[in-house]
Amino acid sequence: MNRFALLVCFFTATALAQPTLPATGASMAPAEVPHTAAAQPSTQDEARPAAPPSTSTAAPDVAKPAASPSTNAQVTPGDAPPASPPTNAQVTPRDVRPAQTQETRDDARTSAAQDRSSHAAQVGAESRKEQQKSCPDDFDDEEEHPDERGVLSPLQLTVDGRLLTPGRIELHGLHWLTDAQVRAYIGAPPADAQDVLGGNELHLFLRRLARSGLFARVEPRVRVAEAPQPAVLEVHLEENPVVSAVEVNGLQDLQSSEILEELLRLPYRFPTEDENEGEDEESFTATLRVDSRRGTLSIVRPCPPRYPPRDWVVRLERGTLHPGIFLGGVAHGLERTLKRLRDDGYMLASLSAVWSPDGKLVVKVDEGRLESVEVRGVDADIAARVQDALDLQPGTVFLRSDAKRAVQRLTSRLPFLEPADADDSDGTRAQRAHIIETRAPDGSRAYHTQEAPRAKPRHREQVEFELNWKQFADWWDEVDSADSITLEGKKLVVHLRTRRPDFDVDLLPMHTQVTGFSPGLSGRLRLWDAKDRAHLTVDAALTIPLRWGGQYLPDDPEGTRRQRRINLLGGAKLQVPRVRLAELGAQVYDFTDTLDRWRMGDIDSSLYSALINRPDRDYFRRKGLTAFATWRWADDWLAGVEYRSDRYESMRSFTPPFSLFRNDSAPFPNAPVTQGRFDSVVVRMEYASNVPAAASVGSLFRTPETSLFDRDGDWESRASLRGLLTLEVGNGPGSSGNDARFWKLVSDLALEVPTGWDTGLSLRVRTAGGHHLPEQKREALGGWTALRGFGFKEYRGDVSVLTSAEYRWSHIGLFADLGTVRADDAWTDARLGLGASLHFGDNVRMDVAWRTDERATATPEARLLFQRTF
Repeated sequence: MNRFALLVCFFTATALAQPTLPATGASMAPAEVPHTAAAQPSTQDEARPAAPPSTSTAAPDVAKPAASPSTNAQVTPGDAPPASPPTNAQVTPRDVRPAQTQETRDDARTSAAQDRSSHAAQVGAESRKEQQKSCPDDFDDEEEHPDERGVLSPLQLTVDGRLLTPGRIELHGLHWLTDAQVRAYIGAPPADAQDVLGGNELHLFLRRLARSGLFARVEPRVRVAEAPQPAVLEVHLEENPVVSAVEVNGLQDLQSSEILEELLRLPYRFPTEDENEGEDEESFTATLRVDSRRGTLSIVRPCPPRYPPRDWVVRLERGTLHPGIFLGGVAHGLERTLKRLRDDGYMLASLSAVWSPDGKLVVKVDEGRLESVEVRGVDADIAARVQDALDLQPGTVFLRSDAKRAVQRLTSRLPFLEPADADDSDGTRAQRAHIIETRAPDGSRAYHTQEAPRAKPRHREQVEFELNWKQFADWWDEVDSADSITLEGKKLVVHLRTRRPDFDVDLLPMHTQVTGFSPGLSGRLRLWDAKDRAHLTVDAALTIPLRWGGQYLPDDPEGTRRQRRINLLGGAKLQVPRVRLAELGAQVYDFTDTLDRWRMGDIDSSLYSALINRPDRDYFRRKGLTAFATWRWADDWLAGVEYRSDRYESMRSFTPPFSLFRNDSAPFPNAPVTQGRFDSVVVRMEYASNVPAAASVGSLFRTPETSLFDRDGDWESRASLRGLLTLEVGNGPGSSGNDARFWKLVSDLALEVPTGWDTGLSLRVRTAGGHHLPEQKREALGGWTALRGFGFKEYRGDVSVLTSAEYRWSHIGLFADLGTVRADDAWTDARLGLGASLHFGDNVRMDVAWRTDERATATPEARLLFQRTF
């Protein structure tokens, strides 16, 4: 306990014994001050000119940073603190020996003082060596800067065969910082210390100086002294510019705060303001050594700080500029800011700056304006059309996103072109630049951007064989749009090529109760013309009914065999862009078809046919020819005409039903059709507000009830309106058996309006009807998705009106269907179906619906649907 009490007293005396000394210039070795004291302004600070305020950030008064804490402290019990404390303090217990003569006592005191001084120096050196062993080299990066101590030998010098190792270090060239501050920061002993340093220590000090970010130049020199004095390592330092005000000019899209935050950003591991406030509380360690005669107390910092104090460096805190040394140098900060700008998409951005000796830094930002656009890889006449499609105007600020949108706009308007590989490793993703510094005689410094030379692509010699599989595989590869854009100075170069043939193959999951399981394939081959005169598309489809489940038609083996015939479809069409002709072609077919695709998609019908014997479609056999022409005079509009010559044949459901469930129920009632040959002409008009210009027009299975536009699923982000109007006029067998003329008009409108984030309203109005219609072309309501909650085609007639409304909150929706049918010159009562839906994306949804008439029940109808038909 006595030793513990003595230690507490030593700490108290140490804190009280340290005087607060003012900081001095670099030419004089300043006295050490304790870590709790703040440095007073020096005469150099008074002579330094005041910095003018910045136009973007107000600059406070410039003052030198506070002095760093001393490495060692002295404690002397019972005596007043000396003016210049030695490196280590000694504590001597009270002498209890007999009295001696005055001369003997004086000699003894002199000898003891020498011993104490020598012992103190030895203890200080030992403490510093232990500190260096326990403290890692904080400036090392484990990945980029591995430990060099096992490779790099200590600093040595040979003069006339005599091996000299510098034993002391001197710092020269300091102006903003003081000698004591820098020594304390790197862990070096004070300037007046007599310790002899080792080569590894000096090497470590140099590394810390070089990696501190405080100095633009660290130049070590060795000064040889007369023996037996050790050589001295003179380190000539050049501080990075001291910045007291920053002005940012030339901005148009960006804000000055964005530039300042990145320009003055400190490393992410740099101590925060709160961490610096609490640093002094744990900035020293006390070591007590006691032997039989005396005790020694050493107070040292455990390890040098990892980063310079925040007060030393210029920084931006809460919108206020605090002056100091520019950490890493102005060029480094500008280069970092430039890289951030280009990473953010300002690919042509450049920076310039001027720093004046009064501490003012003026930064000029050029966000990068496009001078010209060049198109390569296509003919001159096509290049002019590409320029119009890109719509990149010279003189505007260029962003990477602008280029990507321009290429997307190009491929939408000119789909026969695609991005080409520029064979350039840099492209727009790796535009490198450096900041160059120049100095003027008056001490000011100027900085400007210099683009790095572009690396030339390496051409590797390839050995060509008769069949090069790599080239064959690469021939089908798609090129990212970013790879097709390069920059040459302020000029944008777009590399294009004629689109290679598109070949797509899709599965046709077809299951019906009139054919059984009928797997098939559909394919499309599209050939593009480099002159954009005419583009050819070839379509084909094939399904093969399989004889699974022992299905047949009772008492009709010939009909069973006929319904199991292979289904074939083939067609070709041309697209002529110059006359806005979207398609001109023909199809031939002999396959099982339906006119109920407006009700339920192919996948849903096949799925529920295979699961529960409920395809919710009527099927028939159709064989014939269709010729068509479609004009798309605007992106949102199209008009078309078709000639159809078909022979219709009724089909019956097989027995027993081929389904996973309900296979013991009655076969699904497939309605008969009016058989025979029908010739008709179909005229159509369509509008879709959200269809891209490059979207293909047409359908493999064409019907007057369905659109030739693909449905866009971007309903939640923008309002959309789609409309279909078709008129079919034809001749065919009538109800009396003779040929009769019929006509049918179909109008289908759908409006989707988003009302908020993931909320929206959907409305649909469908009206269809005609005169002298064959059975397959008559109207019917009921089932999915025509009057949900009611039975499949429960209400039949020549004319029908159906309205649907749904409001959706994110994944949940409520809907209502209202419909009526005109049959035998009379309209049925309007029927209302109500329900709710659970959405899994834009297309997949679970619907439950109830009918509201006299046959309503508590049990709803429910379906999980994977396709939206309109």
